[in-house]
Amino acid sequence: FNRRSEPTLRDIAVAAMIFKVRRFQNNKDIDIICKFLNVLGVQRTPKSMKAIEQQLHENFDLKKFYKCYYICSNCGASDFDHIVTCKSCNDAHTFKFYLCSIKHQIQQLLSVFGIFSTLKEEKIKNMNLFFNTKYGEILREIEDNAFTMIINSDGGSTPNKYLSLWPFILTLNELPIPDRRYLENILVAGIIPTGKKPTNSVVQTCLNLIYEQLIQLELGQEFYINDMDQRKIIHFYNIASCTDKPAAALMENVVQYNAEYGCPKCFHAGELYHGRRRVGANEVKFTIRVYPFTDFQLRTQDKCSQIVEELANYSNQINNNNPIRIKKTTALAKTKTKKQKKEARYGHLGCCPLTKLKYFNYGISFLSDSLHTIYAGAFKQLLRLLFNSEYRRERWSLFKNITEIDELLSLVQTPSTTQRRFRSLKHIAKYKGSEFRCLFHFGSTAILQCMNNNELKTLLLSFVTAINLASANYVTDESIEAVKKLLNYFVQHFQNIFGLRHMSSNIHSLLHIHECLKFIAPLWFYSTFAFEGIDKDLISTVHGTTEFAKQLIRQHILYRDAIIQHKNER
Repeated sequence: FNRRSEPTLRDIAVAAMIFKVRRFQNNKDIDIICKFLNVLGVQRTPKSMKAIEQQLHENFDLKKFYKCYYICSNCGASDFDHIVTCKSCNDAHTFKFYLCSIKHQIQQLLSVFGIFSTLKEEKIKNMNLFFNTKYGEILREIEDNAFTMIINSDGGSTPNKYLSLWPFILTLNELPIPDRRYLENILVAGIIPTGKKPTNSVVQTCLNLIYEQLIQLELGQEFYINDMDQRKIIHFYNIASCTDKPAAALMENVVQYNAEYGCPKCFHAGELYHGRRRVGANEVKFTIRVYPFTDFQLRTQDKCSQIVEELANYSNQINNNNPIRIKKTTALAKTKTKKQKKEARYGHLGCCPLTKLKYFNYGISFLSDSLHTIYAGAFKQLLRLLFNSEYRRERWSLFKNITEIDELLSLVQTPSTTQRRFRSLKHIAKYKGSEFRCLFHFGSTAILQCMNNNELKTLLLSFVTAINLASANYVTDESIEAVKKLLNYFVQHFQNIFGLRHMSSNIHSLLHIHECLKFIAPLWFYSTFAFEGIDKDLISTVHGTTEFAKQLIRQHILYRDAIIQHKNER
């Protein structure tokens, strides 16, 4: 394509909008730039940010692109009108939720020339590369013009320290990895602006509203495809969720990871560990939940649906004023009854709307991501045990070898594509997730050289080997089985070496990594590393002091409009 010899008013407006978002400029900055260009006599320059918006989207009305709901934090009842107290339960705490049109955003994507062709090519590539996974099976089973998505939700801070945003993000699995996280390629299903963490009831109501859109996309919707210059029915299937542990509990509608039956992948109840730290007058007692290495039953769609149905029936009995009468019992019997009630729930607090989708299931669809489970989870915990001064008297401690290991690490050369190189082990408490990842893959050999304990060496080697296999370009049935055995070995011997006190939820979650590989793909294919970056970039488009969610929605729509015109009008 040949560009016009002179830019038009719209060309400059498009360039200004793209510059605004990518360089994190606010409206006032753009107004000043426009004024400066006009003073210099640059022809066809917009007068202000408002004029740029009119060029990108004539008669732009933000209210057409979202619906605002007020949701009760206690019962999850929703209303379009602002309410002081909930009509259902009289609770005074409500959350705002801005529901965005997923279909409109997909249409914007497909209006970009080349996107549909890329989706088709990547789908065929993934079908061949991951043929032995459930994801590959889904790609073979769905329609020709059908694609898959992953959902994520997490809180992000804003310029207002009293307010955070919880966006629900969808990404297309059939986009290349580098392109998948770009703002123009993501779908914002909804946003919760809040000063505190949303409750399970709020998140489930939000997911119910999002589900209504997702089920329509599964059935197929008509879209205009710029590549073909025609309209076609296209299907989109949401098959998985990738979040950190607290957000995963909210999404799946289960208890948090440190509660009984807190694992979202299995029915391991865990057990309470009562310990003490420090000695003498400074002694402190604590109680934590640990997950001993033992056999467990996986959460399946059938079993979890049955539990959720029992919960719903019990709730209906309460609502119908027919509570189950329990005779007066002793304190011991009361404790036993309470325990039985908890076991009957198996950690479930209610239904997860997403599991009503065709390919979205309890357990396997809630992925264990590499950032929070592996690098900033189990590996971080292992390094803390090895290098923290608190454990310097333990037989496994390498605290005295920190200087020697740092000298070896300084000689390690990392690839030029490394986002963040690890710092000295003396600063390990301040490491970012990317530093743990870099140290894990490129610095583990330096740590191994200073280990005299063969059992500890084998432990670290089994961990590194398993994750390297899980991070390969593709996975085979043999490599998945090897990952399973290596991580089983690691978790079992981790307990033998460091004791039950350190058997945290992250260590237990390593036992589920092979299930994620079998379900979708290697670790690089899905990760909250990308989603953390997306959330940061999204919130960076907001510069005002009020109505953050509306600002984000406005910027996202106008930015994608600018991308469409930039790539199509040549």
